[in-house]
Amino acid sequence: MNQDKSPVDSNVKDSTNKRSDNDYVKPSIILFIDSLLVSVGNWLYWLIISKLTLASEIGLAVTVYSLVMLVTTLTQLGLEYPLLKKSSIPGSKILGTSITIELVIMLASIPFVLITVNTLYEQSISNFNLISILLVGILSIEFIARFALLGISNSKVVLIIDVIGLGIKLPIGFFLVSISEGAMGILLAYLAEGLFITFSSLLILKKSFSFQLGDRAYFKETIKDALINSPAKWSKMVIVTLSVVLLAFLNINSSDIGIFYIALMITIVVASFSVSMAYMVIPSSSTMQKDLSSSSLRISLSLTAPIVVALLVVPRSVLSLIGPEYESAVSVLFVLAIAIIPSAITINMISKLNNLKNSKMLILSGFLQIAIFFVSFFVLVPIYQTIGAAISILLAYLGTSLLLIILTKHGSYRYIIFACLSVLAGFAMGYVLSIITSNEPQLLILTCSVSVSIAVILASKNMTIKETRYLLKTMTHK
Repeated sequence: MNQDKSPVDSNVKDSTNKRSDNDYVKPSIILFIDSLLVSVGNWLYWLIISKLTLASEIGLAVTVYSLVMLVTTLTQLGLEYPLLKKSSIPGSKILGTSITIELVIMLASIPFVLITVNTLYEQSISNFNLISILLVGILSIEFIARFALLGISNSKVVLIIDVIGLGIKLPIGFFLVSISEGAMGILLAYLAEGLFITFSSLLILKKSFSFQLGDRAYFKETIKDALINSPAKWSKMVIVTLSVVLLAFLNINSSDIGIFYIALMITIVVASFSVSMAYMVIPSSSTMQKDLSSSSLRISLSLTAPIVVALLVVPRSVLSLIGPEYESAVSVLFVLAIAIIPSAITINMISKLNNLKNSKMLILSGFLQIAIFFVSFFVLVPIYQTIGAAISILLAYLGTSLLLIILTKHGSYRYIIFACLSVLAGFAMGYVLSIITSNEPQLLILTCSVSVSIAVILASKNMTIKETRYLLKTMTHK
């Protein structure tokens, strides 16, 4: 059955389609909830820690942890994609093979970590050599275990483990900091969380996987697949992590950087639903032996569009929920909100390229995204500062998504066009109402705008009412 057909054409009642949706929609929602809870938990962690210790201690911890995250992101390559594609295969050797590959790369990275800590940073950072190495090791294996669980669509277990991990990290961190352990206490809490998540995940995986290794050809194929997906993964790291670092490099005011970071995190949380959908459709496609990514693109765009409208019409109200000092980021949030739709298209198209084994386009799209970001960033930021950084992110996702839409056979033009129209219609309604009512009341503007966006989605058959009911039933089914 052609998965690019509309919900009406493909008949929502068809049991195959129902199983397909259930295979990845429910795990996607659970994974999105997991991302949301982890984000809130981490925000709470740093908020309370900031009240218990000096800013200098937080700065040390953030510096070390940022280095660890940079190293682990680089050493992970794109191993999540072979894990997502092969974990559901009976008797798969992908887990043992991936752990071995990751351990080898991780061990090779340790000298780099030590040299960086002892050369580039101040003397006080060198006291964290051991904790840095331990964190790199634990987080590397945690990454493999996490995506092996997602590869068998077990996102509920991932959610439970992550929530318990948060429950371990928060009290340990608060206690250690309260007894003047400072930066070391903050990092030890992360290590405790990582140890629990890693060993719990491996213990559960032991029931479903053997830890056997593949032969030379299997290793070669896995490494090749991981390398092919590396540029696309690293491009996300460049946009999310390096954008903040580069703003400091270009001497942007630290308060402006902090406000920009908060706006960026808001849009990342909203976009994480599309990321979850794009990840979880891969094991389902592998199990059913057909590409379901056009369906995931349709659903993720349809459910994300109304949230994008909310960010576009009442950005000040959204930012004020965090704090009045962040309301100055209205323009930044507005631009970053526009970038959510092309980012959703990009991540879902990357899943399609993996399902279709189109390695050339995967590599091209990743490098293109990095190139567009760097060129536009260094041109625009000196002129427009944080607004320039937001525009650079928008251009990077927009350029990549347009390339993938034009050069990839996907049959999703209709879904993309109507999702964009729903955003435009919702925003237009909000803009008109804000003029008529002098931007008050905000709740009325928000309700009307989102309602118009949803109406366009339903009227265009991007999602039908019947399908929406079915998806809600699927998501709430125990």
